[in-house]
Order: sequence, then structure tokens, then C-alpha cells
Amino acid sequence: MIPVTYGYARVSKTDDATRNLETQLHILHEYGIREEHLFADEMTGSSMSRPAWNELMTRVRPSDTVVVAWLDRFSRNFDEGVRIQAELTKQNVGIVAIREGINTADGSAAAKLFRRMMLAQGAYQVESTSERIKAGLERARAEGRQPGCPPALTAEQVEECRRMYAETPSIRRVARIMKVSQGTVKRALELEAAPLGRGR
Repeated sequence: MIPVTYGYARVSKTDDATRNLETQLHILHEYGIREEHLFADEMTGSSMSRPAWNELMTRVRPSDTVVVAWLDRFSRNFDEGVRIQAELTKQNVGIVAIREGINTADGSAAAKLFRRMMLAQGAYQVESTSERIKAGLERARAEGRQPGCPPALTAEQVEECRRMYAETPSIRRVARIMKVSQGTVKRALELEAAPLGRGR
């Protein structure tokens, strides 16, 4: 399959006037991007959707290239930019930022360095997010809070499950009456560490 070079432009109300859509498209045209391979998002108000970008991402394949007039046109903030560029790099999709002179597809030492930086920054973002989640969970436990989703059953409902199971040992029946999954009932019964036998 022949590699394709796509162009992407993005503009919003908060952008500098020098980076208007007309200017970006002109730069992309001059670079040689064909009209049918151009994608542009005009973001207004508080909308964060990027339909043109989403469509572009369904088309790109390994060895294709995505070109922007300025590197920051890839994303709306730093974290998103790092993630997007790392994902494209990992998929072997070339990145070109015309005004910054970045071209990861040219095989130069600078291009290889940029690719390694993007992958490293992407991995760092994933790791730091994981660390923040772990720290949050530890704080919650230290404060006596149970992290994660709230329990499916209240303490009173757990007792009701145990009572019904003691009368008729059928997990399926208890789950149907309580309108929860059989797994939820099993976990509720196990809180008492009682022998459950076979659920019916």
C-alpha cells in the first residue's frame, strides 16, 4: 500500500490570529498536501470535539504521514499533544510540523531523537498517571475511605441476603429477589465466611 501524506489544521477562538484556518491551509497546500487529504477542525465555544481529527485517525496507516503547520495544531494542551504524538510514533506514522522543521519520516538523527522523546514522554505520562491513582487510593485508605465504586448492597441488604440464603440456599434466587448479580450475592455471603455450597 502506497503511503499517504495527510494534512491537519485546527483553529479555535483562543488561537492567535496569525494561525487562522486560511493561513494553515495555505501552508499545507504549499507543502504539497492534496485537497482530498486535508482535514480541518474549527472549534467554537467550549466544544472539545474534533470530528475531522477523529476521521483522520480512522484513515492513517503505518508509514503514512500527518502534517501540521505548527506542532501545537496536533492538540489542545501539552498532555494531549504528548499522548497523540507518542501514539502516532508507536504506530510508525510520520509527523511533520512545517514551521518547526520537524519531520520524523526523514530518517535523520533529529527525527530519530524526536521519536524517542515522544515515546519516552508518552510512557512517562502513563506512569505518572498510574502513580497519581495509586497515591489517591492510599490516601483514601489512610482516611478510612473505601476507594473505588460504592458497594452494590448496603449493610442491611447484605443481612437480608444472608437471611434469605439461610432459609433457601439458592444464590440465583437471592440475586433475583435483590435484583443484583449472583457474583454480588456471593461476595455478600462471603463477608460472613460461611460455607456456600453450590449456588442453584
